[in-house]
Amino acid sequence: MTGIVNYIPSILLSAVLPSAVCQAYTGGKHKNPPPSDNKCELISTFSLLTQASLGLLCLSCLIVKRFYEYPSRRSWPVWSFDVSKQLIGAMGLHVCNVVLSIMKGAPDSGIFAGDDTPDDSGEQDPCDWYFLNIVFDCTIGVFILYLVFEGVNKILQEKFHFNNLETGQYGPDPNKPSFRAFLKQLSVYFGSLMLTKVVLYYIMEYFSTPLLWFTSHVLLVWLNEYPDEFEIFIIMFVVPIFMNCLQLILVDTIIQNQLLLKQNTTYTHLHPRDREAVEQEEAVIDPTKSSTYGALEDTA
Repeated sequence: MTGIVNYIPSILLSAVLPSAVCQAYTGGKHKNPPPSDNKCELISTFSLLTQASLGLLCLSCLIVKRFYEYPSRRSWPVWSFDVSKQLIGAMGLHVCNVVLSIMKGAPDSGIFAGDDTPDDSGEQDPCDWYFLNIVFDCTIGVFILYLVFEGVNKILQEKFHFNNLETGQYGPDPNKPSFRAFLKQLSVYFGSLMLTKVVLYYIMEYFSTPLLWFTSHVLLVWLNEYPDEFEIFIIMFVVPIFMNCLQLILVDTIIQNQLLLKQNTTYTHLHPRDREAVEQEEAVIDPTKSSTYGALEDTA
């Protein structure tokens, strides 16, 4: 029972901190944790508060992004569906990390814990892996996700003739989006996310030794001179607040309605006089029209 309780906060936090927070619970835990010897403790009260604050800030960046959508802004129901994809995907990544760790032999072993490549003291600082996973997930991970997501969508629509897969389009009424269309698109996104995680896992597994050495001996070596709380604050708040916000915004751009995105982008780059002409000609997409969100069909 205690083990289940210990995973509850990790599941909640991973819903707003993609896969990075998962490292704090699957990779940062040790069966026999050594005494505090300048190691970064990811399960302390301070670190949990840091992660919770980070999660709220990262989620708020998507709210700010929505208010900057002009002239066609997503309705709150549509926006909620888009954001829900990321939240559900993040929880799925957490489960994936736990399963992969178990397959490696133990919940605290393998690439997520950093036990494969010990440092000079014989123990690996979990914050090194935390930092490394954030950088990978928020940079190359987003690019790989984009390629996989576009590829899977294209195959399902062109080869298998699935409909309602146009990302971010949930039916003719933006105030009453279709839950069925949402489930279809969620399945595609979730599957693409899992494939992306597998690719990232093997990349990091193959290059684990040089990557970890470079992280601990070059990028983060200067943090050894400061208290543990400062290291946690930098690695689990300052760095992730930029990286995770960037990741959430980029992924939201990938999975939102591309028709609205293209229209807003074009409108933003127009000269003010041209904007008035466009509005007078009613060339701006009306978010209440069915063409914006795509008509739903009854077939699979």
